[in-house]
Amino acid sequence: MSRIGRYFELQKLGSNFQTEIVAGLSTFLSLSYIFVVNPSILSEGGMNKSAVLFATVIVSFLATFFMGLWAKKPFALAPGLEMNSYVVYYVILTLGFSWQSGLGIVFWSGVLFMILTLTKVREKIIQAIPDKLKIGLSASVGVFLILIALKISGLIVYDGISIQHFSTPFAKPFYIFLIGLALVLLLNKFKLKTSILISIIGAAIFAHIIGLDISSREKIVISGDMFVAFFQLDLSSILEPKLLSALIILFVIDFYGSVAKFLAFTRGTTMVDDKGNMPNMREALSVDGVATLAAASFGTTSVTTYVESAAGISVGGRSGLTAIVCAILMLLFIPLSPIVNLVPVEATAGALFLIGLKMFPKLSEIKNWNIIELVSVLVMVIITFLSFSLDKAMAVGFIFYILGLLFTGKRKDINLYLVISTLLITFSIILSIYG
Repeated sequence: MSRIGRYFELQKLGSNFQTEIVAGLSTFLSLSYIFVVNPSILSEGGMNKSAVLFATVIVSFLATFFMGLWAKKPFALAPGLEMNSYVVYYVILTLGFSWQSGLGIVFWSGVLFMILTLTKVREKIIQAIPDKLKIGLSASVGVFLILIALKISGLIVYDGISIQHFSTPFAKPFYIFLIGLALVLLLNKFKLKTSILISIIGAAIFAHIIGLDISSREKIVISGDMFVAFFQLDLSSILEPKLLSALIILFVIDFYGSVAKFLAFTRGTTMVDDKGNMPNMREALSVDGVATLAAASFGTTSVTTYVESAAGISVGGRSGLTAIVCAILMLLFIPLSPIVNLVPVEATAGALFLIGLKMFPKLSEIKNWNIIELVSVLVMVIITFLSFSLDKAMAVGFIFYILGLLFTGKRKDINLYLVISTLLITFSIILSIYG
C-alpha cells in the first residue's frame, strides 16, 4: 500500500486512500447515466444497442483506467454526448452516411488529435491561453455543470442544445434537486469529504420515498450482439469531401474541450505546479486521443474527459487512484446495473449544482483584473449559458480578448498560437452551423 501511495504521490497531493475511493465512487455515480444514454442515441443511427453498450463500457473503462495508471490524473472518460449526437443527427441522418462511415471519421479525428498531442504544438497552444482566460474556462465549465443540474431537475427544458423554456419548480425532480443541494451544503459545513456521495445517495432515497417513477426508463440490454460493431468502421470515409467538416468539428470539440476541462479541474489544486501547469499533460491528452481511436474501432463515438470528474475532485480526489476506482466500477457496470439503476440521475443534480458554483473565481481573484480580462471572461460565461457549449465560449472569449488587446495598443501581447486556436475553433463552429 505504501508503494502504491508513493507511485500516485498521495502525500504530496494531500490525499489518502479513503478520499480517493470516495472520489472515484462519486465520479462514477455522477456519470453512470452515459451507459444507458449512449446506446440509446447511437441506436437512432442504426447501431445495435448491445454492441454500443459493450463498446461504451470497455472503452470508458480502458480510457479512465489508463488516465489513472499512466497519466496519474483523477479524470473519468467516456463517449461524449456532444459528439455522439453530432455523428447520429448530422453525419448519419442528415448527410446520409452509414454508421460505419461515422465511426471512420471519428477514428480520423482521433488521429489528428494524436498528431497535435505528440508534437510541441500542443504545449504552445496550452501556454498561449492567458491565466485569466484559464479562469474563464473554469467558470464556463462551472456554468456547464449548473446547466446540467438545472436540466436534470426540470427547471430548464432544452430543445437539442438550445433552451426552450423555463419550467415551474413544482415537480418531483425539483424537490429531489433541493434535497440533494441541501444535503451537500449541510455536509460541506462539516467539511466531510464524503459530502457529494452522501448527497447523491440521500437524494436517491428521497426520490424513491416520494415515488419518482423510473420504471419506464430504458434499462440495460444484454444480448449476443455485443461484438457486432467491432472493427466495422469505414476508414475510407476520410476520402469523402462532405465529411471533412465533420472531421474538423469532432477534433476541435474533443481536443480543445479536453484542454479546457484539464485547466478548469486543476486550477487552484495540488495537481498543478507553482506556475499553474499540470504535470503529465501530454500523457493525459494522449489517453484521451488514443481512447477515441479505440472507441471508433470497438463501436462507439469520440471519448472525452467528463465534466462530472469534478464530482470526485471536489471531494478531494487528486491522483490517478480516483480514476482507477471509477474505471473498475465502469467495468462492473453491467453486473451492478440493477443497483446503479436505483440511483436516478435526478439524485446527482444538487451536487453538480454546488460543484459548478465552486468553479467560479472568488471576488478577491478578480478585483485586480483589467477591463479586457473581465469582459472576455464574462462573455465566455454568458455564451456557455446561451449555447450549452464550451467551444463556442472559448471562441467568443478568445476573440474578445484579442480584439481588446488590438484596440488598446497591446498588439505585441497577442500570441500567434492563441490566434490560430481562435480561428480554428471559429471555423469549426461555422462548419457545424452551415455544413
